[in-house]
Amino acid sequence: MDESRSPPSGGLLVARERAENLEHRFVHPPYLLERRMAGYIAAGELESAMAILEEINRMSRARLAGDRLRSLKNSLIASCTIFTRAAIEGGVDAEISFMLSDASIRDIERVHEEDQLVRLEARMLADFVALVRSHVAERRNLLVWRAVKHVQARIDREISLQEAAKELGVSEQHLSSQFGKAMGESFVDYVRRVKVEEAKYYLRSTRLDIMRVAQMFGFSYQAYFSRVFKKVAGLTPTEYRRRYYQA
Repeated sequence: MDESRSPPSGGLLVARERAENLEHRFVHPPYLLERRMAGYIAAGELESAMAILEEINRMSRARLAGDRLRSLKNSLIASCTIFTRAAIEGGVDAEISFMLSDASIRDIERVHEEDQLVRLEARMLADFVALVRSHVAERRNLLVWRAVKHVQARIDREISLQEAAKELGVSEQHLSSQFGKAMGESFVDYVRRVKVEEAKYYLRSTRLDIMRVAQMFGFSYQAYFSRVFKKVAGLTPTEYRRRYYQA
């Protein structure tokens, strides 16, 4: 086989793409911004999700195709994928969420003006948030839905049952009882699980110090973070990074 004609390796492709993006000043939105937007969608928080989308769109979009319009359409399809997954995380049936995704992508392909595509992206986000609100209201106790929203909006801070109950205007006992019945796990266990799942990304995809990752999710002490992480994931943060780190 003629090695000179072999396709470039993954590392070379990434290096070449990074060089082109720097040349054209294209920037991919920070992962944490996208995750926060997804969290707000999952919680049915339209205003907060829209604010982050607007912040992301103030950055120059990465080039996803040679043609400018095709590149913008591809970018919107990527956004639609994020919206779809967020809606599923928020309790929407996967099939229903994918049906809205299919319809949204067909709408993207029918539009041929850039300004109309930008407005369409905002409308898509609103549609997915509306879907979350309608289905969550049907499937979950409203109090529990508000508690989930509370957790997702404060994932970078310490979250206690006492603080959440006060914010929601109910007793700790009532919130704990309703949450356990609706979610199949305690409020405290839910908070820990969500934080650990988010922390996993930074452990396997970045070189951030473990203490820094812990602080990002409201843990003041690395030892406590490690105990919680192991209880949820079955591995300490160090063991998880050693096994799953993606160089």
